[in-house]
Amino acid sequence: MKNFIKIFIVLIFSLSQLSFGQFNKAGRTAMQFLKIGNGSRQVAMGEAAIAGVQDVNSIFWNPAAITGIQNAEAAFNYNHWIADLKVLSGAVGYNLDGIATFAVDYISLDYGDIAEALTTSSSGGVDTRTGTFFSGSDVMMGFGIAKQFTDKLSIGIHVKYIQEKLYVYSSSLWGFDVGSFYNTGWRGVRIAMSAQNFSTQARFLHTQQEEQQTYEIPLVYRIGVSMDLMGGQDLFLGGDPDQHKITFNVDAVHTNDYKERLMLGLEYKVFNIFSLRGGYKLNYDEGNLSFGAGVDYVIEGVRVNFDYAYVSYDFLESPNRFTVSLGF
Repeated sequence: MKNFIKIFIVLIFSLSQLSFGQFNKAGRTAMQFLKIGNGSRQVAMGEAAIAGVQDVNSIFWNPAAITGIQNAEAAFNYNHWIADLKVLSGAVGYNLDGIATFAVDYISLDYGDIAEALTTSSSGGVDTRTGTFFSGSDVMMGFGIAKQFTDKLSIGIHVKYIQEKLYVYSSSLWGFDVGSFYNTGWRGVRIAMSAQNFSTQARFLHTQQEEQQTYEIPLVYRIGVSMDLMGGQDLFLGGDPDQHKITFNVDAVHTNDYKERLMLGLEYKVFNIFSLRGGYKLNYDEGNLSFGAGVDYVIEGVRVNFDYAYVSYDFLESPNRFTVSLGF
């Protein structure tokens, strides 16, 4: 098992070194919708969640963390995104005891109707709209599997089909994510890693010379640490987890189209029913501060969760996210 862990770590490190650029490539990657956070609980904590959350929405962040599903879970996420766009996502997971945990998931983003305009007008005061409209959409559908190899270590993989359309142009490809989750067993400390969106380049346009333009997609590398500050006998603040629990999360992120970033998140849970969350993201131009809340209640043997997240933007419309999840 130790050799397997070493091989996994070396593989992730080697793949990441192949993709790290020497300069900032902001705006040079396609399929940007893959970087939009899914899951109100994760987003409310500043997207610092790969080691601190183990639910079905973890498939969007770290496939290894879906081993936290007890039996079966389903979640639906609604995101009122910037420019009045709507992002819908969902996931269903099932823990086949003693074998593995499986999940299927999807993301859809509809651009709506976009007014077509001429680009030849030299006057900024002239309405160049032609009266016709075009549209676009993004879709991701995936399947994940994770296995708990020991009582502390889980490893997962997520295979997905990705498609992006705009006007008459489209691109589709296959990609995959890998992740690991390790519970140290010491003072509620957990460590996780994930690498997302390994794939070929997206191919969209043809010039008159039939030369095809290619674009990279966002490669995202994360490493996270989570610590339960309150809610256990071996923790720093002690306490009964059935009454009060405080969890602190830190995620470090590197992508192939931007510099390193750091996310901080905090969750306070009361009586295993009510949750308050907050987060802050460093090295972001927009959307640094986030907060949210959640309600977790059992109705006739079914666990029902309602989660909300708000991200504060200075110059763009601040998005609101809602999640409804069920546990069976």
